Amino acid sequence: MEDLSVTFLNDKFNMYYEAAKKAYAENKGELAKRNYLLAAETLLQLAKKSTPKLRKARTERARRLVEIAENIDVAIENNQVPDGGQQEKTVTGGDGAKEWTAAEVPNVHFSDIAGLEDVKKAITTRMINPIKYPDKYKLYNKKSGGGVLLYGPPGTGKTMIAKAIACEVGAKFYPVKGSDIVSKWVGESEKNINSLFKTARADDRAIIFIDEMDSLIGKRGVDTHNDKRVNEFLQQIDGFAGSSPNLLLLGATNRPWDIDGAAMRSGRFSQKIYVPLPDAPARKFMFEKALKGAPVAEDVSVDELVALSDGYSGADIEEVCDRAKEDPLLESIKTNLSVPVSRKHFIAAFAAVPPSVSKKEIERFEKYMKG
Repeated sequence: MEDLSVTFLNDKFNMYYEAAKKAYAENKGELAKRNYLLAAETLLQLAKKSTPKLRKARTERARRLVEIAENIDVAIENNQVPDGGQQEKTVTGGDGAKEWTAAEVPNVHFSDIAGLEDVKKAITTRMINPIKYPDKYKLYNKKSGGGVLLYGPPGTGKTMIAKAIACEVGAKFYPVKGSDIVSKWVGESEKNINSLFKTARADDRAIIFIDEMDSLIGKRGVDTHNDKRVNEFLQQIDGFAGSSPNLLLLGATNRPWDIDGAAMRSGRFSQKIYVPLPDAPARKFMFEKALKGAPVAEDVSVDELVALSDGYSGADIEEVCDRAKEDPLLESIKTNLSVPVSRKHFIAAFAAVPPSVSKKEIERFEKYMKG
């Protein structure tokens, strides 16, 4: 007989999932996003009570639901099926190593990213154009290849930039975090790294995106396990440089000063690009996008919101907008009327959501950038 808690969680998941699909069909992006995330959270709870095979499948599906939630606004704007572009296949690394999942090309474009024109130009020159126009680069003997490191405060859109690169060049996207690689078993972390590069090389075009790179390629000399892991990464990077032109390597970090110096040498992550907090035009783009299609009161001034959000990251602004919409949304559900988001809602949201990045942190990034 099935565990009653499993039955309850299963019903709970179906409720959230159906609510998410219904909200999406009605172009209610925020409500759809929230229900997809709740469905994913419930699915992870179910995974803990599942057999190993079912646990893996449910965990993978939960990850896909989170990706759908993160890209729901873009999907609605482009009138796409919500899980379009998120279908995946499983690829086996072999030799007892981790099995890597090759995600389909993300549906995120540079036009979806606010500001950061200098960053976009550098990325286009170093990573996108060499694949789109290889003959031109050969004609000018322009150096390409190697890895690119995106660094800057948290919440500035580094992951979204990585997805946009994959979309621009039509590449499979391999997002990697420390928990994906690191194992308590001796030698298994190195096997996982080897399997990752081997899997990505098998694709016609792929991007390996190493998030929180400082946790995987930290400075050597302190921890033996870290040293072995870093050495394996460096060997793999050196192995694909120049020999795999359709494999791109991208890293992101909030702590670039903690990364091993050898990883920054030529042919590795020699190109370092600072991703700063959004400037005023970028913040205006974010607020206008967040409020597009929503009922907004006449006393809301986007220019005032831009001024109030000086020093806020993109993630902070998203949280402010989400908070500001909460009370009107609940009132709308209660009264079945369209309740506009007003200035008072934003003032309360700003009071509840201070900037997540301090001036001291910004100064440290700027100092690092200057060398």
